[in-house]
Amino acid sequence: MDKAVIVGSYHFVGFELCQSLLNKGIEVTGIPLAAKSDPFLEDKKLEIGRNANFTEISISQLNIHMDEDINKEQIVIFSLYDLYMEQEESLLQVVFEPVTQYVKQNKDHTKMVILIPIQKLCENIRYIDEFLEQTRECVNHTLYIYLPAVFGPWQPPVFLFHQAIISSSQEGTISLSEREWTEDTLYVTDVAEAIFDLIESGEPGHFLLESGSKQYQEQCAAYVKEKIALTVNPRSLPIDAQIRKVSLKNLTPFPEAITKQEEHVKYYYKNQV
Repeated sequence: MDKAVIVGSYHFVGFELCQSLLNKGIEVTGIPLAAKSDPFLEDKKLEIGRNANFTEISISQLNIHMDEDINKEQIVIFSLYDLYMEQEESLLQVVFEPVTQYVKQNKDHTKMVILIPIQKLCENIRYIDEFLEQTRECVNHTLYIYLPAVFGPWQPPVFLFHQAIISSSQEGTISLSEREWTEDTLYVTDVAEAIFDLIESGEPGHFLLESGSKQYQEQCAAYVKEKIALTVNPRSLPIDAQIRKVSLKNLTPFPEAITKQEEHVKYYYKNQV
């Protein structure tokens, strides 16, 4: 992979992918989506904006970008996961037409990677269902990657870990979003590496990322219980034959991973925490 287009480049997982691919020397075009107020947006822009391999364009500039890159092999990455967790999946109505037009006109040279919340395996999610249905025929090669809960630096406040870290230094209500998966969790850097490996494998299809470690899940659960009394009702996860489970090869040890998130949150909230 030499070039990638990331739609939602300043959202949580999208931003981590931007950083990860840029660190590998890959040329990245980022398309930010109009999102809820992000107090750290400028910090994110500064962090990757100095990289010569990064270009930021608006969704309305995508057709111009297409004319420049026609016939070049590239990956288009779209994180439905980020939009779902931040309750912004209605944005798909705005971006659907330019994104599908872009990939259709370069169909033979484009691979698409769609990151999907694991909840999609259990329930219908209106805008996501519609987006997946309408993009199904856009390109010849699509990777569908399902994600459980993801934590790490830049995690939005809607997530339990972020709230728990903040609560250790200031008063605040901790509430589990009905959209947050509680059966498994992954560190965002590990997720980015696993996504890169799947892209590099060149194999399309449906993949479910998981920790594959009972100990990892238990450590995550213990951390949450230490911060908040939480009762979780496990949900069954229907897995059909087309979905392949992928246990992450290199799991960052949980204590190390959560410490990195704690340090990051406290640094950016230093005036409050």
